[in-house]
Amino acid sequence: MSSAGKMEQNVTDKDMGMLDSLEKGPWPSHITELKKTKYPVEYYAWGIAHKYSPWYSGSFRVKYVFSGILARRSRDGKVSETHFRTFSPAGRFLSTSYLRKLVEVADNYGIGLVEFAGNTGSIVINIQSEKADSAVDAIRAIMGSDVGGSGDTFREFYACPGQALCEYALYDTMQAMDFFRSNPQIYKYLNTQMFPYKLKFKFSGCPLDCATSNARSDFSFIGTWVGAPYVDEAALRVMIESGKVDPKELVARCPSGAISWDNEKREIKIDGSKCLKAMNCIKQAFPAIKPGKDRRIALLVGSHAQAHYGPRLSWGVALLDNYQEAMPFVLKTIDTYVDNAPRRHRLADLILRKGYRVISDIAQQTLPDKPKATPSSHLRFTTGVVLSEDERQEYAEWSKGLLKEYYNEGGV
Repeated sequence: MSSAGKMEQNVTDKDMGMLDSLEKGPWPSHITELKKTKYPVEYYAWGIAHKYSPWYSGSFRVKYVFSGILARRSRDGKVSETHFRTFSPAGRFLSTSYLRKLVEVADNYGIGLVEFAGNTGSIVINIQSEKADSAVDAIRAIMGSDVGGSGDTFREFYACPGQALCEYALYDTMQAMDFFRSNPQIYKYLNTQMFPYKLKFKFSGCPLDCATSNARSDFSFIGTWVGAPYVDEAALRVMIESGKVDPKELVARCPSGAISWDNEKREIKIDGSKCLKAMNCIKQAFPAIKPGKDRRIALLVGSHAQAHYGPRLSWGVALLDNYQEAMPFVLKTIDTYVDNAPRRHRLADLILRKGYRVISDIAQQTLPDKPKATPSSHLRFTTGVVLSEDERQEYAEWSKGLLKEYYNEGGV
């Protein structure tokens, strides 16, 4: 069968049997949930069996809505799907009231399926094409949200939960996200495609950067501090003497060599001029070691995962006392991007073409008194950091079980 085009997509018993295998086991199965909806699971089975997507990209239009609508069709042309991206609350805190409204829209205007995953931060509702126009009104009236977050506009803003959940958070990420998204000069672009390409905002409460803003965002706001971490010597000594903390490991795991251990005095010293905010010591010895008290927000620009000149981490712009200070810089940068970037070029592409001066000149005009931020403190990728050791072990045993069941292998 050709991988490019003419496919009958006839689903066999073997194909559906692969779906049955995904319903086995003690964990919840997404296949079981898919079967409760109107989703065409037979196409999903075909795709898994053939290791090839059963879908072609497509297009779909709704009157007066210019962003957030995606479409695709099966390769045999018999089935089509329409997806609406909708905006979600900061931190992805969804109340039961909001979820009920979301389910109401998904059941009455869609196929009973909602997607929460993805780097966009959006909630995706699979909408029945013939109900698309009325679904837009329902999303606005019932959910109090809107359709948007695709095309040459602002993608959905994303913030880590910050101080609502995390002891490391150094500023209110959710409030910051709402501040920018609700500003009239920003809000007007949430649905109207006026940019050369997409723009992203992400907000991380600390240098661990759980929002991956330093790698995937045009405007990044990362909580940080100046100088060395704060050390409670008495509390740290108790953790060391109890065996919870190994001071030699603290020294060994510091990437910049900023930590030294005085074995006679039984105390550590941290050179703030060398500290890269990797937070290894804080994760090992919290709360005896905490982020420093001179706290700031690092403003960075221009990262992306893929574009004309390849993957790119952010450039540092300034250390802010509060996120509100960045608004004039952000608006001026957006205007410069719109006026100077070619079609389908990200902000980082413009910087690489024109030079960093295009940003430094704006920073000098709008943030003249702020010290420059550097991205060197924020290069961490932290997928899985929230897993406990018990959870890690559980996943390891689960993966061994899969290998044994399907490949008759005993280990990972």
